[in-house]
Amino acid sequence: MNGDLSVWAISPEERNKHDKQFDTLSPTMGYISGERARKFFLQSGLPSSVLAEIWALADMGKDGKMDRLEFSISMKLIKLKLQGTPLLSTLPIIMKQPPVPAPNPSSTDAMSTSSNSSSTTSLAGSSLKTAPSDWAVPHASRLKYRQQFNSLDKHMPGYLTGPQVRNAMATTLLTHTQLATIWSLADVDKDGTLRGEEFILAMHLVDVAKTGRPLPHTLPTDLIPPSERGSVNGTSLSLYAGITEELEAEPPQKTKNNLSFEDKFKANLERGNAELEKRRQALQDAQRREDEKRQQKETEERERREREVREQEERRRKEEERKMERQREMERQEEEERLKEMERKEVKRRVLSGIRVGRALNADWLPVCLFPISSLSLSLSLSLSLPSLPRRIKLQKERQWQEKLKREEEERQRRLQEEREAKLREEEEKETQARLLAAKEKVERESREEEERRRQEEEERKRREEERRQEEEERKRREEGERKRREEREEEGRKRREEEREEEERKRLEEEREVEKKRQEEVESKRCEEDKKRLKRKDEERRRQQEEEARRLKEEAKRKLEEERRSREEEVAAVRQQGRAGKTDIHDKLLVVGHLQAQALCSWTAKTESHLNFSKDDVIRVLEQQDSWWLGELNGVQGWFPKTYVTLLGDNDNTTAGDLLSHQSEYMALYTYESPEHGDLTFREGDVILVTQREGEWWSGGIGDRTGVFPSNYVKPKETDTSSSPGKPGQPGKKPEIAQVSTAFMATGTEQLSLAPGQLILILSKDSSGWLLGELQARGKKRQKGWFPPSHVKMLGSNSADTAPSLSLPLLLLSLSPPVCQVIAAYDYKAANEDEMSFSKGQMINVFDKNDPNWWKGEVNGITGLFPTNYVKMTTVDSDPSQQWCADLNSLESMSPQERKRQGYIHELLQTEERYVEDLQIVMEVFHKPMSESGRLTEAEMVMIFVNWKELIACNTKLLKALQVRKKTGGVNMPVQVIGDILASELPHLQPYIQFCSCQLNGATLLQSRTDNQQDFKDFLKKIATDYRCKGMPLSSFLLKPMQRITRYPLHIKNILESTQEEHADCRPLREALERAEELCTQVNEGVREKENCDRLEWIQSHVQCEGVTENLVFNSLTNCLGPRKLLHSGKVYKMKGNKELWAFLFNDFLLLTHAARQFSSSGPDRLFTSKNSTQLKMYKPPVFLNEILVKLPDSSSEEPFFHISNIDRVYSLKTENINERTAWVQKIKAACEDFFQMDKKKRAKAYQARSLKASGIGRLLVTVLGATELKSSKSNPYCEVTMEAQNYTSKTLSDTVNPKWNFNCQFNIRDLYQEVLCITIFQREQFSPDDFLGHTEVPVATIKEELENKGLVTRRLPLHEVPTGEVWVCLDLQLFQNSASK
Repeated sequence: MNGDLSVWAISPEERNKHDKQFDTLSPTMGYISGERARKFFLQSGLPSSVLAEIWALADMGKDGKMDRLEFSISMKLIKLKLQGTPLLSTLPIIMKQPPVPAPNPSSTDAMSTSSNSSSTTSLAGSSLKTAPSDWAVPHASRLKYRQQFNSLDKHMPGYLTGPQVRNAMATTLLTHTQLATIWSLADVDKDGTLRGEEFILAMHLVDVAKTGRPLPHTLPTDLIPPSERGSVNGTSLSLYAGITEELEAEPPQKTKNNLSFEDKFKANLERGNAELEKRRQALQDAQRREDEKRQQKETEERERREREVREQEERRRKEEERKMERQREMERQEEEERLKEMERKEVKRRVLSGIRVGRALNADWLPVCLFPISSLSLSLSLSLSLPSLPRRIKLQKERQWQEKLKREEEERQRRLQEEREAKLREEEEKETQARLLAAKEKVERESREEEERRRQEEEERKRREEERRQEEEERKRREEGERKRREEREEEGRKRREEEREEEERKRLEEEREVEKKRQEEVESKRCEEDKKRLKRKDEERRRQQEEEARRLKEEAKRKLEEERRSREEEVAAVRQQGRAGKTDIHDKLLVVGHLQAQALCSWTAKTESHLNFSKDDVIRVLEQQDSWWLGELNGVQGWFPKTYVTLLGDNDNTTAGDLLSHQSEYMALYTYESPEHGDLTFREGDVILVTQREGEWWSGGIGDRTGVFPSNYVKPKETDTSSSPGKPGQPGKKPEIAQVSTAFMATGTEQLSLAPGQLILILSKDSSGWLLGELQARGKKRQKGWFPPSHVKMLGSNSADTAPSLSLPLLLLSLSPPVCQVIAAYDYKAANEDEMSFSKGQMINVFDKNDPNWWKGEVNGITGLFPTNYVKMTTVDSDPSQQWCADLNSLESMSPQERKRQGYIHELLQTEERYVEDLQIVMEVFHKPMSESGRLTEAEMVMIFVNWKELIACNTKLLKALQVRKKTGGVNMPVQVIGDILASELPHLQPYIQFCSCQLNGATLLQSRTDNQQDFKDFLKKIATDYRCKGMPLSSFLLKPMQRITRYPLHIKNILESTQEEHADCRPLREALERAEELCTQVNEGVREKENCDRLEWIQSHVQCEGVTENLVFNSLTNCLGPRKLLHSGKVYKMKGNKELWAFLFNDFLLLTHAARQFSSSGPDRLFTSKNSTQLKMYKPPVFLNEILVKLPDSSSEEPFFHISNIDRVYSLKTENINERTAWVQKIKAACEDFFQMDKKKRAKAYQARSLKASGIGRLLVTVLGATELKSSKSNPYCEVTMEAQNYTSKTLSDTVNPKWNFNCQFNIRDLYQEVLCITIFQREQFSPDDFLGHTEVPVATIKEELENKGLVTRRLPLHEVPTGEVWVCLDLQLFQNSASK
């Protein structure tokens, strides 16, 4: 056991190595941080989990940093782990003890190993310093060839291959032998590539060879690159040499002598990384030393300034004391002089009083003068001594009184002196305050003047910039105008040239056409002569056949009528016996009689659009029989088909074509029906409609040649007119009367009808004066009704004896049937026979029969007849949709097919826009107004259903008016040249569609809910929807039209653009319009998605109880840094343990797991977010932010639908119902996390880029934000941002404080002393919403310079603006560079 523990001991040699490696990491205060240690330990290649265990064992202080002993223990544990020794659960005691020598069999070997390792370590440590100085390659050559190496190393792998070096040396003019020798010498590591230093060495040897000096056979030591000397000498230059040496000290069987190219490359890469790390550490150490030296200088300078200030203050105080002492000395001398003067006056006064007493005594004792002098003296002395006692007392009192007066005088003088001194001090203080105030006012005045000067300069600069900008804009406008005028002139010249070319081309074509026309006329005249002769023969044969056919038809009709009369008489007799009930049955049978029906024998496919498709056994109603082709109707569709494909049914085999006019079901219109939809049949009140099919609420029928569908509730069966044949019950109804105009008639009033020869008129009625009311049967024109005299027409049909021989009954039926196609007359043609018709060039002809390849039957202007096919050209509506809009056929003929197609699409856009605006108006008139007046819905519900319908009408009406004005500008039914500019300018004004489409789903849901729950409301909607303008559509169908319309605009514009040539003037505006239409559709789709997202977020807000979250969580709001919050995914998941049901909501910033208060069933997220779902959810765990989670899938072989979400402190193991749901969850979470990381990465990169700009300018500003006080928030997590232009720094966030102490430093480069401003903004860190604003303050750099003038470092207390309270403490130090300071 003891032997095992000896492995863990750290030898002194190992400790020395570890200490040297510890010193290379730049320890601070004897410690290295955890980040530096982590980066160093990761070079060992051990997994992070193993390094975490080693850190837990070695970090004995648990302080997150390492001293020398802990670092040495970590290195020892890493070495043992690399050798395969398992780690212990606790740190052995032997590793904590001082190092002991390792038990080696040979001490000399140990010493040599120690010396080698220490020398290697010292070499590795000093390689950075000695490498550049002892390499024989000149420094200039190194710089030159390093640049060349960087230019060749484009992909930056760190080396150059043989072909790259060969290309670089191809211009050296050296022999191949010399180049091979240079390559052998320069490729020191023999890996077939040249790294940077090897390439520099190779180019240096090239220079040596160029000078004529011989190349060495082996590379000298001074030419070996510094990074390769360690490998050449058997040492390693890596910063992590300690670990490498320890690993190399293993037994020989673990070493690998045969290194592969990858191993060499990896080793080179490691050495390069180590070298870069050493240089980075050296630069950091130099920077740190420079900062320490600078801080030390700043501290010394600050202390020196403070010391000078204290010395100046001390000198000033001593000077003041000396002044006061001198003043007191002068006052004391003055007081002494005054006292001496008072004493002198007192002595003088006493002497004078003594003289006065002596005089008085002399007067009293004058007689005694006669005595001897001795006696007189004695007497005088006695006399003087007698009153001495009271005088002494008096003198004593006087002296006391004098002393009292003296004391009072002294006291008064002292008080006067004190008052004088107080006044002096007060005056001095006032003078000082006045000087300070004057200085302050001067500084403020100068500051204001400076600020005013800067403001004026700024205004002047802005004014100059504005003038410059205006001049630039004016210049650009002039240039643009000149360019436009030049382009317009060029365009006009080009158009003029094109018009001249077109005019010349047109003239040339016209001449050629005239020549061709003359030649064609000559040929046609000859051919017409022959055709006339041939037609005469055909006409005679045709008339003979028609007469025989008419005679046969009449005989057949008579026979059939006789048979019908007999059968009806028999049926009537049977009815009389069976009673009244039988009459009804026979009457029903009579209604079927006369209809010609045929059954298909086999299927037939239409060859043209005028043919009829049918399948085997289909029953077809035959409308017309003509030779081998019949006209029939199947399922409301009419067309021609060969009669050999069908067989007639029942007793209808002998029905004549003339009977078809007398046995149609006729209905009379009760109301007027108008519809813009294609395929609808419009009519007026009282019109008679021939019904062909009755299915459901919409029937099919026709009026004249117009056919279509119409609502069945608008018509009623027409009453049968039995007055025409009284007493003849078996006689069929009256046939319609057809008349042909024989002579022209001009109408003299609006109620009359103008007639032209050859026109057909349907007779409607006749008045008492004999005038007829008829309807003009002119195909292709609007049916006109009016009165006319009967003398201008002749009656046709069986009721007229004057039937024209040229127009038989089958031909009359043909004229009333729909045309097969339409053709345009290519030349003028004049009829040569009675059955032919004349026409002019450019007229539209309706073709009814094309059986004869040379002669077709057709109609033009109401005249029917035969015409030659070589006089016309095909132009059907289907092949040329431009006929719908173009009335000028000559203009249509001159257009290219592409232009005709373009005009057709423009016409389609105009028509659909007109119908759409009409539908919008119908909704307001038919639905909105009655619903609003009925009061069945509140105003809010009306707004929810119709949203902004009036705005839609306004914007589309504006668009339609612009299109109509453009259409009228070119002329009615004339081509539109440019339409893209209108669409490009008007489509951006369709923004109301975004709001409507976003809210349309909610309105439709409300409407459906009210319809399902309120029967009276449903009946009310059904009643108002019976308006004929609705065409049977409910309100819900109309509400879908805006969304359908907005998606049609890109399709319309794309169709027009595809038919527009590239050089067309409308091409570029159409592209712009297409972009704006697609952008509008994108905005509509985005608005719909945003509305759905908002609705779901509001649902979550009202149904999820967010308890335990420190911050108020509002789902439908902005996130902290990702914009509006979005719900990306939601659904049901289960916990792996316990199978607990959870509802997960994935947002773009966090993941929320909830659980239901009670179980409920839901088939998907759509069912979850319904308004009927009242389930309440509770928060299962606090929200997990996306930048803190990692999604992991189980083993790929596992088919279980579960996955793991790893958070900082826990792991969530979740399960879905199937594999597809798991895949969806994992993909959504990964994508959301990636978006979150990218946003954070961009933010950090932007801040780093702003801070990492190359230092330039006139100086730098050092800012230390010490802290802030009295922030407005009661409980906040504040941080601050310090910015200057693009330079930005952000402090760390402190928790739960209103007086934060950040104490962080930042440095700004100053480029403009008078323009740049230091900005400090304080925010409160939020989790689920944008950071709250706590205050802002600004300090111009010019102000900082004025305040720091000759003062050094200064601390300022800046108030926060835009908030009620708050201050921030900053320490500022401005350093201007020498050149800028001298300026």
